[in-house]
Amino acid sequence: MSFSLPGGQLRQYGRDISRLQRLLDPLIAALLFYFIDSNRHQHPLLLPSWLWVFALSALILPTAGIYASYRRRSLWALARRVSQGFFLVVLALLILAFTTRTSTSFSRFETSLWALLTWILLLLTHVSLRALLRWHRERGRNSRTLLYWGTSDQALRFQTQLFAAPWMGLRLAVWFSPLPIAPDSQPKSLPPCSGGLSEMRRWLEDNRVDAIVFSHLPGNDINMEQLLMLFGDTSLPVIYAPGWATPGMRFAADRIGELHCIDLWGGGGSLFARQIKRLIDLSLSILGLLVLSPLMLGVACVVAFTSPGPVLYLQNRYGLNSRRFRIIKFRTMRVIEAGDQPGLLQATRDDPRITPVGRFLRRWSLDELPQLINVFLGDMSLVGPRPHAVDHNEHYRRLIPGYMQRHGFKPGITGLAQVEGWRGETSDLQDMAKRIDADLRYQRDWSLSLDLKILVKTILTLRSPNAF
Repeated sequence: MSFSLPGGQLRQYGRDISRLQRLLDPLIAALLFYFIDSNRHQHPLLLPSWLWVFALSALILPTAGIYASYRRRSLWALARRVSQGFFLVVLALLILAFTTRTSTSFSRFETSLWALLTWILLLLTHVSLRALLRWHRERGRNSRTLLYWGTSDQALRFQTQLFAAPWMGLRLAVWFSPLPIAPDSQPKSLPPCSGGLSEMRRWLEDNRVDAIVFSHLPGNDINMEQLLMLFGDTSLPVIYAPGWATPGMRFAADRIGELHCIDLWGGGGSLFARQIKRLIDLSLSILGLLVLSPLMLGVACVVAFTSPGPVLYLQNRYGLNSRRFRIIKFRTMRVIEAGDQPGLLQATRDDPRITPVGRFLRRWSLDELPQLINVFLGDMSLVGPRPHAVDHNEHYRRLIPGYMQRHGFKPGITGLAQVEGWRGETSDLQDMAKRIDADLRYQRDWSLSLDLKILVKTILTLRSPNAF
């Protein structure tokens, strides 16, 4: 018995798009250059300039990975790769013109106009065609069928992800479980469980799907070697989706010698990119301290005159690689509590410890301004996971897997968790877990452009209802 696949007539649609775009992209770049370049009849580079544009685009754009499948990736990732690939094309053209001393043969205005229009057209063609393909997938076409091996909880979690993203065009056709499934415990949103290992082996002999996805349950009678022998005896793509994985993990393949490894946490950008991040932090912190010094002086005077106690509040926090540092803030409370004080309480909405002036400062995040000094000193960054008090760290690290991994980055004045709304009091463990998830996703996806996006969002949402 063969297993029928829906949307077979569109099976090659994605591949056809990629082949078409491999030819279309260089043509778009070359034709635009031909019509915009007023000196197109001159050949300062021996060959026509538009031909160089065609050749470099055809050679460089494929290296950016823009013709791969984006079935399981976002269109934003595609747009970013298109931009990076075209930037390399423009850079190669500039280097070629500079080294051959022919840059004066081209108009800066015309070259800039060509670069802008080509970049926009490349984005439009790639994103719109992929969006059209996803529209087809959401209607059951160009779909891929999957076999899943795992427990009912794992299968249900997997099915939920497929339902949440119908544009991927992935459908769970059948699933098998290492544990017996009672009829009354069968999840309604799943197809009926088709049995265990022996049933799966027989099913694969007579049926076909597009890929196998499996999760291994440690401690059962079926070991990983048995699964790999069975799956390796098929010609199907095999995907390992462990049930213990969390959204904040990186899952980047690596090697130590000949040993295959998976990076789960850590990393995040090249050393050069991190040095650029530090240079930006240093420059903007100096600029911020200079520009905002009158405001900070005014806040200091108001704090000093409206309540007894020091103007600045210093508290121990964990920083990069879990090293302690002292965070600097304007005092907003009537009490001074050490960060490692046992049983330290978070600030609440109507906290009686907060002064009237302090409440205003917290609402507008003005109490955070002295942390520019921490950024200047290198203890903090403008963007990164917000540092928690030492006592809170010691409490939550025992409850949330991967909690301390957030200290693989310098703590920030603002972060992804804050712009997503996870700031202020975390009244229960689930709220803190969501904040940590955002911190780990920031570490996993970090880039300079993400930092810029977070900074812009922070400015636009400076006044927060969760700040108190």
